Amino acid sequence: MPVECSMADPLTIFPPEIILRILDFSSVSTLASLLAVSKAWHHFIDVTHQQAIYGAESKTTQPPGGTRDLAFLSDTSSISKFYDGTSTWKDLCKRQTLLARNWAARHPVSQESVLQIGNDPVWRFRADFKRRFFISTSHAGGLNVTDMDSGRILWRLPSTHDRDEDAVRPHAHLEYQDGMAIFDREGDAVEVWQAELDGAARGEFRRIAILNHNCQTRGFQLSYGTLCVVSSEGQGFVYDVTKRPPVLTTHLDIEPGAVGHLDQCEDAVIYSIGAKGYYAYDKKSGGLLGILQPSSCTEKYHIRSLPLGPLPSPNDPEHVRHGEDEWGAGMLDGALFVGFSRAGRVFVSPDWRKALCDPSSLATSSFLLECESDGSSFDLGGWLSVRDHRLLFEIEDRIYVVALDSDNGIQDLDHPEHGSFSILTGAAPQLAVPVSYMTLCDDAIMTTYTTLGWRQSISNAPGSNPTPRHETPARIFPTKAIRVVSLAPEISSSTPTAVCQSGSPITKARSGPGQPTDQMWQSQAALLQLVSLLGDEPEEWEDQDAVEDDDEHHA
Repeated sequence: MPVECSMADPLTIFPPEIILRILDFSSVSTLASLLAVSKAWHHFIDVTHQQAIYGAESKTTQPPGGTRDLAFLSDTSSISKFYDGTSTWKDLCKRQTLLARNWAARHPVSQESVLQIGNDPVWRFRADFKRRFFISTSHAGGLNVTDMDSGRILWRLPSTHDRDEDAVRPHAHLEYQDGMAIFDREGDAVEVWQAELDGAARGEFRRIAILNHNCQTRGFQLSYGTLCVVSSEGQGFVYDVTKRPPVLTTHLDIEPGAVGHLDQCEDAVIYSIGAKGYYAYDKKSGGLLGILQPSSCTEKYHIRSLPLGPLPSPNDPEHVRHGEDEWGAGMLDGALFVGFSRAGRVFVSPDWRKALCDPSSLATSSFLLECESDGSSFDLGGWLSVRDHRLLFEIEDRIYVVALDSDNGIQDLDHPEHGSFSILTGAAPQLAVPVSYMTLCDDAIMTTYTTLGWRQSISNAPGSNPTPRHETPARIFPTKAIRVVSLAPEISSSTPTAVCQSGSPITKARSGPGQPTDQMWQSQAALLQLVSLLGDEPEEWEDQDAVEDDDEHHA
């Protein structure tokens, strides 16, 4: 005779403290299943203990040691205002879960916006999500502050061609953090400007310092309240920018030959020294912490030609035959360090501090990603972004988003949990030029983007606004704009509205602020043919080969 086995409801036999502890280790999908078990479970989770359950760090991503409220959401980097209106921890959990699932998908839901800023190609740009504006420099010089939502220019500085004392040089590198903008000027100096001082209007900046150096300034990077500057002549500088004006705190003697790329964390700064690898220094003492040499890596993977898939080991272990490869952009994200070379190789060190102390650890735990290019036909080693176990880099006319596992290693090659994909860097191959800035945000990928622009009438006076397009003659020309690929899903539904295909461009786009209507873009193919027949006009598109130190000022 069969024996019936019944299990008592845990709600009836365990105290709430025990159940809450168990739920702390349960996944969000498990919570969803429990809600459907009974009214008692639904009431326990969604009514009595909702804040304790969904507010746990195991269910929502939040700053460590926070104040246990939702105030930190005001500092998120969301282009779509994805967290606006979040009122409960459960609501936050839902939004974060939907967003994480979309990022992890092989074919994520996506929408594209393109923003043309003035008539000159964008060189560098940064986004201020709190103040809702972009700040950018251009190929031709000048600086623009543009409303993130309307595309209206709020304030601007002229180009050096205008011979103004506040002019900004062509191809100026730009750093930005919470209202502070820093860009380089002629003569190995950098200017420091602060937004909205002394009753200034939204988006208006005022200069607070000029930092001069007696050596060739090759690059600088701003974060953690400090500005780090590097010279190729074996010198580094660390400034405390919380002081007004900024104060030099450390003058470093570093390895000569820095190429201009650098990044920092709270206590260390890492400089790229080209073929020699990456040198790490203590920001306070100036002492050398160690060297990250990518050539020591023994583990290598290869990114296949499109469509982009898992990353197999290369058939040819000597895939990259580029002589002495030069390492360029390098970026920190917690324990992770990633570097990018001119031969199109990506160096990944999941625990860079351990690798500095133990070279054998670097050889065994770090790895290289090798790509389909040797850099001979395209200027590689440039921009890079690293965030939330993802790498963003450019190979010829495509930007790759490569997902790592939770330990920042290569995912299971046969069953990857998170999707990797790629997007095009321009509207057409005829327009492709290197990306001059790219970044990963909470809910978007933002890059410069080569496309066709429309002539606008813009005054050179600081603080002026452009004349509306319909009041000026329309004229088409190739340019570089800001492209935003939003991965924010619909909150009310998980049904895709647009799809970013693995290994293919965005399939649905919407016009961004300041851009032509959808009908205008439908004729872009014919316009591109016309441009290719006419050729580029020198005053409208500068030859990339003429750019001095093209990628030398990257941070």
